[in-house]
Amino acid sequence: MRNSGCRFVVGLVGAALLFATTARAGGGKWGKNKDGKPHLDTSAPRHPRPDRVALPGAIRAKAASDLVYGDAIRYHNLSLVPVGTTRKGPFQRYNLLEQGLKGKTLAVRELNGKSGEAQVEAVEVRNKSKDPVYLLGGEMILGGKQDRIISQDTVVPPSGKWTRVSVFCVEQGRWHGGNMRFQSGSALAHVALRKAAMSGDQSKVWAEVARKNLKHGTQSSTSTYRRTIQNARVRAKVAPYRAQITKMLPSNLELAGIVFAINGKIRVADLFGNPVLFRSLQDKLLSAYILEALGEQVDRNAPALSKGKAQDWLYKARQAKKVRYKSQGRSVNYKKETPNAIGAETEDQATGKTVRETYISK
Repeated sequence: MRNSGCRFVVGLVGAALLFATTARAGGGKWGKNKDGKPHLDTSAPRHPRPDRVALPGAIRAKAASDLVYGDAIRYHNLSLVPVGTTRKGPFQRYNLLEQGLKGKTLAVRELNGKSGEAQVEAVEVRNKSKDPVYLLGGEMILGGKQDRIISQDTVVPPSGKWTRVSVFCVEQGRWHGGNMRFQSGSALAHVALRKAAMSGDQSKVWAEVARKNLKHGTQSSTSTYRRTIQNARVRAKVAPYRAQITKMLPSNLELAGIVFAINGKIRVADLFGNPVLFRSLQDKLLSAYILEALGEQVDRNAPALSKGKAQDWLYKARQAKKVRYKSQGRSVNYKKETPNAIGAETEDQATGKTVRETYISK
């Protein structure tokens, strides 16, 4: 999300700062050679030089000039900073999980639609619509031989062919079912469960489901996560919370993402390359944030999340090196990691554009 002009400016400023830092760090003395041209005398005592030069906040902001940060919103123990974009369309149109299943243009089943060939870590999806389907990592699907969540963002092409999609089990105590088709859970996993899924460890996913069910008193014989996300009491708490936060979102920004915190501590940032897609998923994302926040007490003494803090945290997270992780459908997934966060980035191979970036605090 950077233009070449910004990179040129940052490069010039960075070069100037590096020049000054070299001299201050004892990397040598600048003088003139016999021809009167500038010359660095490297015979002077040298000292360790930092690997990176810290750029001022104003320079860092220019490095992501298509992003606009709104003022922080605070409600009970939850706070968030809305992130807008100055990008202009047209944007790729995507169908979503519920939309496709309801219109019967999308089907989800166990492998080959057969009980005997089912696998815990994968299902198959078929998209018969004219548009690609975007599956959000952490979305829940119910049915088959056990309830699952989508393991990472996936773009399913409108090919009409069955596409293998990676999943995690969120129902440890069941491995049977008469109907191998799935329905939407109409929910996104809370942040801690998404973090467990990003680890790639199924046992961590089961452990987090058990912890959350215990927290809300929604345990069941099969230990399914649906008992929490479909619980009437839990939903009754989430709905007014979400309605109030929605009212507080700025109307003067083309929203494309959110930096979310509990008691001032950043938990996750979700950033979409497509603001139209973000609007379609906004309620689902907010509900997942709120479910995370409901499990913790309000700390009146916690430092508030500020716009500057959110901007700086997201900037640093986005600088992490991308490591190609997996391709499925027509999407490519990358992993990213910094000392403070783990991240994922998904690219639509047909458009060559990033669909979503997500970063979770360690």
